[in-house]
Amino acid sequence: MKIVATMIGLTAVVLYILSYQMKHRKGIIFCNGAAAILYITQYILLSAFEGAAMDLLGLLPNLLAAKKEHPFIRKRLKLLVVLSDLLIIGAGAFLYKNIFSLLAIAGVLLEKGALWLTKEKSIRMVSLLATPCWLIYNLSAGAFGSALGNILAASSIVLAFYRYDWKGKKRQEAEK
Repeated sequence: MKIVATMIGLTAVVLYILSYQMKHRKGIIFCNGAAAILYITQYILLSAFEGAAMDLLGLLPNLLAAKKEHPFIRKRLKLLVVLSDLLIIGAGAFLYKNIFSLLAIAGVLLEKGALWLTKEKSIRMVSLLATPCWLIYNLSAGAFGSALGNILAASSIVLAFYRYDWKGKKRQEAEK
C-alpha cells in the first residue's frame, strides 16, 4: 500500500509543482486543486488522517477562490475566508495527534490563504511559506514522496519568481 501511496503522492507533486509555473491565477488554482485530491488519497492510504482532512477542507477555499470574482463570493469574501479558516482550524484541533499536526494546519492555512490573493507573485510568496510546514509534516507521516515534492515545489516557486518577477522586472528596466 505504501508503494501505491508513494506513486499517488508523486503524481500529486508533479501537479503541485506545475501549478506554480502557471502564469495566471486560475491555472495555479486548478492544478493546486487537482494535486490536493491526489494528496488526500495518499494521506488516507498512509493513515495520515490529519493531512487528508486538511487537504480535503482546503478544497473548499480552493473552489471558492477560483470563483472569487463572482458577485456572491465577492460580497462575502471576508466571511468566507474566516469561515473556511475556522473550519480548518476546528478540524485540525479535533484530529490533533501530535505537534506535527499543527504543521499540517499551518501549511493548509497558508496555501489556501494564498489562493485568495490576486497577484500571482503574492500567491507564490505565501505558498513558499507553507512549504517547510508541509515538509516536516510529510517526513513525520512517512509521506516521503510528498516530502521530496515539497523540496521540488519550493524550487519551482523560486524558479517561477525568477521567470515572472525578477527576470521580467530586469527586462522592463532594460527597456526604459
